[in-house]
Amino acid sequence: MQVNNTLAAGQNTQSASTKSSLSVDDFLQIMAAEIRNQNPMGSEGGGSNTDYVSQLAQFTTLEQISDISDSLTLLTLMNQQQYAFTLIGKEVTLTDGDSIVTGVVEKIKFQDGYAMLHVNNKNYNLGAVIEVANSQVEE
Repeated sequence: MQVNNTLAAGQNTQSASTKSSLSVDDFLQIMAAEIRNQNPMGSEGGGSNTDYVSQLAQFTTLEQISDISDSLTLLTLMNQQQYAFTLIGKEVTLTDGDSIVTGVVEKIKFQDGYAMLHVNNKNYNLGAVIEVANSQVEE
């Protein structure tokens, strides 16, 4: 059994939103099993101690990058939600398929963590906004 850089490279192809199912503890167990079962007469398929340390460092770095990515995703959603609240009462212009809609944001709804603007009795994704203006107050 050989553990090499393909372990870390394979984990790198996962999307940021999915957490790796292989933890550092799992990696250490695999590495310990390889050390226990290596051939004392030669290094057929076995790695050196430097290889193990390098692989562990790569694995740990990948895990930390994944955690940072998750944090940035959460921060982005929180910023989006805060921004959406500032649009209440503002006049917005949005795209709705091939048409353009203008109206005042009446309220904000959240669907699967994403902000939806309620304009003219219909919900629109925050990403559909193309222009924001102060609404005209009629006296």
